[in-house]
Amino acid sequence: MSYSCHVPAASCRGASRFIGAMIPSVPDMAGEPPRRPQAASASLLEAAIERGGLHPFFHGKVSLATRRIVGAEALARIATPASGLVSPAAYVELAERSQRIDALTFVMARQVAKHVAEFDGLPCSINISPLSLERVEFADQIAAAITEAGLGCGQFTLEVTESRVLEYGAHAFETMTRLRAHGFGLAIDDFGAGPSNIDRLRNYPFTEVKIDPAFTRLAMDEAYAKAALVSCVRLARDHGLRVVAEGVETQDMWDLMTWLKVDEAQGFLLHRPMQPADFRDLLKKG
Repeated sequence: MSYSCHVPAASCRGASRFIGAMIPSVPDMAGEPPRRPQAASASLLEAAIERGGLHPFFHGKVSLATRRIVGAEALARIATPASGLVSPAAYVELAERSQRIDALTFVMARQVAKHVAEFDGLPCSINISPLSLERVEFADQIAAAITEAGLGCGQFTLEVTESRVLEYGAHAFETMTRLRAHGFGLAIDDFGAGPSNIDRLRNYPFTEVKIDPAFTRLAMDEAYAKAALVSCVRLARDHGLRVVAEGVETQDMWDLMTWLKVDEAQGFLLHRPMQPADFRDLLKKG
């Protein structure tokens, strides 16, 4: 299969502003779909923070060049009495509203680092809220959470969710600069899902762009979405950023991402998110 879709890179700025409006709401594709609670419980949020109610799953990142796992993304699940392990989305929103998002993030970082220490140096990504970037001390605090496990921050990339806020706050650049000084990589997560702003690629010290799964799927069917994807990948590569495609579920999607020279992919075609022991076994099998 061949693809020919060439749009001047400059057009990506305009196209990207409409990507979020183009993409319909899609279900959570992060592994075996976790059950979603109807509402987040403040008491369960505090239990997750204070008593270890967060459980990381790991989703492999596969090189399109070698077809080998070259990294992982840590995905949180929260244990609830009624529903078992559930998506953290509602709890993240509650933590942001109640100013507990940093505490939740540090608990997750410590849990993840403990497991990553057994992954033989495999790079790993952790999701963070853009609201955390408003506190410059966040950089030192999350670095401490990682180094407590005897790991270096350079082994980790922090994924800043693209769709949560329209604009970063006044302290975001300084916090990002401090995170980069500690050695962390920085990724724009869910790129294309919200009000994508190409200026963020130019004005903030990102090292990676993660293409939203819905954008990946839409590009398979819509010429406009495919043109926007081609241009945005080209622009990211021109800025020296690593590009990761999420939601790669079919061989045709893999072929498109290979043609685009995307660096890494995640999706059901490759692996599903796994509990730490299962992911460790997968790594041992090569």
